[in-house]
Amino acid sequence: MLSILLAALWVAPGNGPAAAAEAVPADLSEADRADLARIEAYLNDLTTMESRFLQFSEEGVAEGRIMLDRPGHLRIEYAPPVPVLMIASSRLLMYHDTQLKQTTFLPVSETPAALLIDDDIMFSGDVTVTAFERTPKAFRITLEQTDAPDTGSVTLMFEDAPMRLAKWRVIDAQGTAVDVSLLEPRFGVEFKNAGDLFSTIDPNSVIE
Repeated sequence: MLSILLAALWVAPGNGPAAAAEAVPADLSEADRADLARIEAYLNDLTTMESRFLQFSEEGVAEGRIMLDRPGHLRIEYAPPVPVLMIASSRLLMYHDTQLKQTTFLPVSETPAALLIDDDIMFSGDVTVTAFERTPKAFRITLEQTDAPDTGSVTLMFEDAPMRLAKWRVIDAQGTAVDVSLLEPRFGVEFKNAGDLFSTIDPNSVIE
């Protein structure tokens, strides 16, 4: 379960077989590069977002709520019966199993949460664009970790006119696919209790 749910974000380096030397970049036209720059600008201009989501994988369908507060914060709440809460705050991602009362921490840099919460989002450096597709009303960008392409890939799908992140697909090192679709996202929302919503303090350490 942990690996499938983290795959909804991405795959941490080292979880798969020995990595190839480097990701192979897509052959991009000038128009492609202009569109990628526009998408980067869109992501960097995002401040807050709240949305329901549906997740499809070989284990079935899950749903929940995702909250983004840029830069630095992301919260993913799964609806019952999935007893999982994930929170990314600055450098840590917390995975909490509310049923087993178990908590796991990972560096944000080892998950694609960094693609959404970094101060400066770039489709270069640590990640490489390995495929880019454009339709009249949408874009699909496939990214791999530059130095570890065999650990998996993530494909981000955006609607255009107006620009909007709509869904993503993750394929892990074993070829398992996880699809996440955003439902009725709201942008520019105000989180009045942001300090609590995006806290990565282990819930097991809270004394009631």
